[in-house]
Amino acid sequence: MDESLLNQLKAYKSFQSSKYIPVRGDEITIRVFEFDKYYVSTKVDGHLCFIFKKNKDVHLYNFNGKSFNRDELISEATKKISVSSALFVGEIYHYNQGKRTRSFDLTKAISESNSVIKIGIFDLIIYDDKNFETANWLDKKKIISGVFSEGDIIHPIEEIELSSRKEIVNEFNQRVNNNNEEGIIVRGLNGPTFKIKPTLTFDFVVLGYAMGYSDDFSLLKELIFGVLIKENTFLVVGKVSTGFSIDQRKIFSKQLEKIKVPSKVIETSGVNVPFTMIKPVLVAEIESIDIINSNSNGIISKSVLFFEKEFLKLNNSPSVSLISPVFKGLREDKKVTEDQTGITQITRIIELANSDVEPKSKSASDLISKELYVKETRGVKMVKKYFIWKTNSGSNNYPDYVFYKIDYSPTRSLKLQREIKVSNNKDQIINIFNKQIETDIKKGWNKIS
Repeated sequence: MDESLLNQLKAYKSFQSSKYIPVRGDEITIRVFEFDKYYVSTKVDGHLCFIFKKNKDVHLYNFNGKSFNRDELISEATKKISVSSALFVGEIYHYNQGKRTRSFDLTKAISESNSVIKIGIFDLIIYDDKNFETANWLDKKKIISGVFSEGDIIHPIEEIELSSRKEIVNEFNQRVNNNNEEGIIVRGLNGPTFKIKPTLTFDFVVLGYAMGYSDDFSLLKELIFGVLIKENTFLVVGKVSTGFSIDQRKIFSKQLEKIKVPSKVIETSGVNVPFTMIKPVLVAEIESIDIINSNSNGIISKSVLFFEKEFLKLNNSPSVSLISPVFKGLREDKKVTEDQTGITQITRIIELANSDVEPKSKSASDLISKELYVKETRGVKMVKKYFIWKTNSGSNNYPDYVFYKIDYSPTRSLKLQREIKVSNNKDQIINIFNKQIETDIKKGWNKIS
């Protein structure tokens, strides 16, 4: 594939994904912008697909340039597209009459010759050497309909025109709540596009926490959570910082402090503060609008952690990300078991590149340098800690060496500050360690260890 075309496909995926505004079904009247007209379609659950024609050659690609090898679709596109250059965008999906489309059905069916695979076209980038990427939707729609309106296996995404948000609510209830479709897409004329789905709810294992809500380090800021994939082994799924009341942030911080455990792995929060890991015994209900298994960089991959008195990182494995996660509460009626907090609650909704995660062993990290300094002024004690770890990773997934600094001062507005630097060169990481201490430690600081 031509490099410039590949970059164009990746850029489209990255840019267009950011243009879709996720909205819950119960938020339509408050989060969907007001327009004179809306174009509403059922969300097709398949894979993003580009139909590319140059001269007489037609190809079907995903956003990473991988081909979809379906001769009947290529033949149909060749017959329908009369111009010498075109780039259409659609969703390739497995068609099973009367049943909802699901992306993991496509993965299984794409290689089966007797399966029915279709493409629903919803966008146009190039047509007859003209760029339509930023064109008015009605101009694009006219061309898409003209080319594919009589198609069966390649067809325009079917839209209806509505004039109010109340009508959108009714359409959502009919298609999603009554007919069990995944969701709806609402396109405002010359405005943003909204992806509307019912709320997804999961029960995840709480793996750790970070403090510092509104720079108050007595309050919980964020949780890191995952699923149990086999005994004592967890796949990280995500982090959540919203949905907590102030009272919950106070109570949970004390509750979690009591069950914190050692960890030889560093997982960082949204503001790059390392999580304090806890004994994996709590189950949190997490709500989200959507769940994805890939982004513009490809397959989403996250840590597989093993717990036995302390946490170790085993490897990275395909995982997912939640869109707009919200903490709903701790599930005291749930236990950390595969049937209640396992990976199947994810795979029933979306496929993973490899659902059967088989972790590979990794040697424990070695602490090769540590220095602790304390300074006391007028009864106020300040602390600085410096560490170097050798990760023993033997992998490109993470660096050979990690420098970690903790700086605590109770008189600052941001009382606890942390810094992480990494390197694959031992001399360089030692130099970072020494230079940082030389810069920070002046008169009045006493070395403790």
